[in-house]
Amino acid sequence: GFLAGAVNGLLGAGGGIIAVFSLSKIYKERMLEKNEVFAHALCVMLPLSLLSCIIYFAKGSFSTEGFGVFLLPAVLGGLVGGFLLDKLRTSFLKKLFSFLVIVSGIILIVR
Repeated sequence: GFLAGAVNGLLGAGGGIIAVFSLSKIYKERMLEKNEVFAHALCVMLPLSLLSCIIYFAKGSFSTEGFGVFLLPAVLGGLVGGFLLDKLRTSFLKKLFSFLVIVSGIILIVR
């Protein structure tokens, strides 16, 4: 949890990747479904992201420019993803998650 929070605070994102990985290892013995692990990670990351946002705002690093452009689509995407979580196969979610992590890493390296 500490590492997820630290990465989220330093980079503004990425703590969720650590949370999903850690929770999947912790709950492996309890046979939690992968979609339940993703849901747990979201519940952990929401307060961490909110705290990071407050700290960025307090330090003057928070900009509202472009905020509105992302807010509504992000909320709609979150709703759609939440509804689809139980309907998608775990193997597909694992592949999608891996793909997004790899693509994000490549983009960060290239830029």
